[in-house]
Amino acid sequence: MRLQKDFFLTFSITIFLLILGEIFTSTVFPLVGLQFFRLHFNILLVLYLCFKQDHPILPIAIFIIQYVHSFFTIEGWAIGTFAGVAIGMVVGRLKDTIHLSSYTITVFFMQVFQLLWFGFTSLLAYLKFNRADVLVDRFWQYLPESVCLSFISPQLFNLLDKLWRPKNPEGVYGANS
Repeated sequence: MRLQKDFFLTFSITIFLLILGEIFTSTVFPLVGLQFFRLHFNILLVLYLCFKQDHPILPIAIFIIQYVHSFFTIEGWAIGTFAGVAIGMVVGRLKDTIHLSSYTITVFFMQVFQLLWFGFTSLLAYLKFNRADVLVDRFWQYLPESVCLSFISPQLFNLLDKLWRPKNPEGVYGANS
């Protein structure tokens, strides 16, 4: 029970960090002339949880992150949640072979998974709207944002590692996990 309490407290702090990031990108960037430049911290938080946390309620955590993100953007939470869970399944299969141990590797894999995220959400948007011309423009807008996030990701992951450091060495599934 204590471990669940720790998870919810840490997750609440993570959501608070997401809200701060969303407020920052929604207010400061337009003030300096970057009206269409958005850093999607929600994607990095989902990728962090997928890589570093092995918790049974991860899909619900992804939903909550996407739902909070939807308060600050016109993007819907449903496509992001679906993409996050699908990417989480891919990460779940690959995380034993991918070790985010250095700055360069972390930047590279965060860029790869962000592009995979973009491809997945774009495919869903194409199926919904049946317009491919918008996807090309959206890609060229998304590319610099994702590169910037990829370079930020090692520092953000270090901060999240300190926040999510296990307080109980038994693991989320109990003493025998």
